[in-house]
Amino acid sequence: MKSMLIWINVICSGVMALLISWFFAEGALGDASALTPEFFLVLPVWALGVIFMWRFIFKENTSRFIKIVSNFLIWFTIPIGLMLAFQFI
Repeated sequence: MKSMLIWINVICSGVMALLISWFFAEGALGDASALTPEFFLVLPVWALGVIFMWRFIFKENTSRFIKIVSNFLIWFTIPIGLMLAFQFI
């Protein structure tokens, strides 16, 4: 059950990261003909967050608190990736 919840969290946050990066990259708020690929930096930052989360979860003697916090950290990587993308624009 716990592994299923972790997979659901990873999949939902990944879909959200993909949709957010597509939304900003297509220029939804500006010129729709210009593609800004800097916003695809959200995806590698999110992937690093997933790798660190898996590392923390599959260690032995990991507390439940660390597992919960690492799952929330995946969601916090999306705004961090957006902040990095806005720095390049």
